[in-house]
Amino acid sequence: MRTYEAMFLIDNNVASNDWDGAVKRVQEVIQKCGAKVLSTEKWAERKLAYKIGPHKRGTYMLVYLEAPMGSIVSIRRECQLSEIIVRNLILKVEKKPEPPVVGQPPRPLAVTT
Repeated sequence: MRTYEAMFLIDNNVASNDWDGAVKRVQEVIQKCGAKVLSTEKWAERKLAYKIGPHKRGTYMLVYLEAPMGSIVSIRRECQLSEIIVRNLILKVEKKPEPPVVGQPPRPLAVTT
């Protein structure tokens, strides 16, 4: 199983009326394809740079998941068929990042030369 970071753009009408229902439906899509959800986080509602179909606004959801290699194609296909997921981006990551500690400055990026 590999770890993936997925960003979903959710229909703003659904997200603002029933956020918990939207999270549940995204998790069902992921689990249907044999993946395991590690965490979900609501980002922000934003005005889109351009209309995507009838959508002018959307709400972003960040999800970390573990999935077998072949299931990502199935997840992307299910997202295309979903009525509430407008767009998605799924990237492979080495591991889920640790949450930042409140009150501490961010750690600098390591640069190798």
